[in-house]
Amino acid sequence: VVGGGVVGWSVAYWLKVLEGGRRRHGMRVLVVERDPMYSRASTVLSVGGIRQQFSLRENIQMSRFSASFLRDINEHLGVPNEPPIDIQFQPSGYLFLASPQNAAALEATVQFQRDEGVQVTLLSPTQLKAKFPWINTEDVAVASYGLEDEGWFDPWTLLNAFRRKATSLGVQSCSGEVRAFVTSANHMMPPTAPSARIKYVHIHMPDSLEYQPVACAIVVNAAGAWAGKLLEAEGLPRGLCRPPLPIQPRKRYVFTWHCPDGPGLSCPFLIDTSGAYFRRDGFAGNYLGGMSPPEEEEPDPSDLSVDHNYFQEQIWPRLARRVPAFESLRVQGSWAGYYDYNTFDQNGVLGPHPRLENLFLAAGFSGHGLQHSPAAGRAVAELVLRGRYETLDLRRLGWDRLVAGQPLQEHGVV
Repeated sequence: VVGGGVVGWSVAYWLKVLEGGRRRHGMRVLVVERDPMYSRASTVLSVGGIRQQFSLRENIQMSRFSASFLRDINEHLGVPNEPPIDIQFQPSGYLFLASPQNAAALEATVQFQRDEGVQVTLLSPTQLKAKFPWINTEDVAVASYGLEDEGWFDPWTLLNAFRRKATSLGVQSCSGEVRAFVTSANHMMPPTAPSARIKYVHIHMPDSLEYQPVACAIVVNAAGAWAGKLLEAEGLPRGLCRPPLPIQPRKRYVFTWHCPDGPGLSCPFLIDTSGAYFRRDGFAGNYLGGMSPPEEEEPDPSDLSVDHNYFQEQIWPRLARRVPAFESLRVQGSWAGYYDYNTFDQNGVLGPHPRLENLFLAAGFSGHGLQHSPAAGRAVAELVLRGRYETLDLRRLGWDRLVAGQPLQEHGVV
């Protein structure tokens, strides 16, 4: 498993759980992570949200599965003789605000969500103001509010819980970077074979010029924002890696601020008509939030530096317009993290590679990988062990749509 973020460790965990203890010689599962301190990891740098309000059936189903998993997390990830897991879940729903021109689309999406079993309600501006008096409802035609299985939690706790449980089940891990592969095509004549198998993965060790070749039967690409780059590594036949995996790192800023007169404990995870978002951060008037930039203004992803002017010039005016109390907020801190951004349709790519026979993909979630990690990990493990999806039918998230040029659009990308 290439990538030791929450998706990678979820895959490893489910591989051992679904394998069961019946096999005499079980699978040897290795998780490879190049950033053992997780200083640049998308999991740890996310804002920790989980929601049911998506427009794509597969995303809704994964959210529902993950919410159930997190509710019973100690039954799944509890380790004997260790303290119980507390992911610090805050059950405050997501609140999507829609302008008049987007009202009909939001109402249609809510009806679709209800058909999928999501507990969500529509609020008129009058109802919105009655429930959240601190909101300025100007230019809001309608709002959708999640009533169940939405909120936020601590990402680091979930990552560690997956890692500890998987390790207790026998999963191994190493610190290093996968930089090259050896495939069956490297020794094949002619070299234009229609497919190939990965035979070895070359792992470069930290602070060393050496690499360790690791023989493998299956490779899972869970490298997050670098999943696309991984398929450009040395040793992979270029002709078999077409079309390229359209996953890139996209930098996203998160800012924290204090406002003693801001929304209280009932504060939801609010997504404004402008695209700006915020949520409560603990108690005592602390909040965090941000906003994805337009495509033409994407910041340079080569480092995780923060453009503080982006908050002052772009985010703050939008927040203060929606929540007048935020006119007097005081910024306390900031950080930047990566979306594993699927430039094709902003949805995860799950399942087998069409031409690299023993390579499976689990990346490209474009900001909702953390909340979908329990479901995505199980789905990939089912494919590896049983050759088919059993819990959720996620075939539409496979590679075929990339080849056919048919995107699966998710309208609820934040």
